[in-house]
Amino acid sequence: MTRTPPIRRCSGPRASGFTLIELLVVAAIIALLIAIMIPSLARARERAKLAACLSNLRQLGLATFMYQNNSKGHFPDAGGGPKSTDPSDWVFWQPGRDPDGGALVPYMGGHFVKKIYTCPSDPLTRPNTIYGPGVIWLGSYTANIHVYGGSTLFTKIAFPGAKVMLVEEDSTTIDDASWVPEHYTSINDNILAVRHDKLAENRTLLNYGKGAVNFCDGHSELVQRVDAMKPHFYDPAVP
Repeated sequence: MTRTPPIRRCSGPRASGFTLIELLVVAAIIALLIAIMIPSLARARERAKLAACLSNLRQLGLATFMYQNNSKGHFPDAGGGPKSTDPSDWVFWQPGRDPDGGALVPYMGGHFVKKIYTCPSDPLTRPNTIYGPGVIWLGSYTANIHVYGGSTLFTKIAFPGAKVMLVEEDSTTIDDASWVPEHYTSINDNILAVRHDKLAENRTLLNYGKGAVNFCDGHSELVQRVDAMKPHFYDPAVP
């Protein structure tokens, strides 16, 4: 008669899964880590966007210098108003104009590249302007009308390293491609964006953080909004 061999049982420790309490503790730790990391990741993303914005301004500033070399030291025009047909406008934003015709385009590859003219943090929300619905510059940067004007010579600028050439304008005030800082005191308009500093824009607060600008010596940096509105920073004739 054939005998059935006895069943051998494992003498090692028995495997066991996580208990509900242990799973809840792990989930809570993960949630806590995510809560800690999200603000840091948001700040890191904004720093990257700021770097891209300052790079855009430097490229536009460099193109301006190259334009000057071919224009006897003169700056391009500021590109204000929807009816401008000035061939020296630094950007062709007006309805019906070919963006490739802008004065700086030949020095930036020969074709208009919108992302160079647009800050990656700009929400691109625009109000209706004095020019009418939809008639608006959809870039982020505007040119200081006291510098960009066709008749301004670089050699006549007092302290180029302190004179603003291009600014990132607040999305609630931007309408055309020119920046007229005096308009803030008269119509609460033409104000520097502070989106990289505050992540929220408020056109009614002049002393409200820093915004990105490009100076007449070519460098780009953040400056206090309130400083950008002072003649020392925007008027090329003021020491």
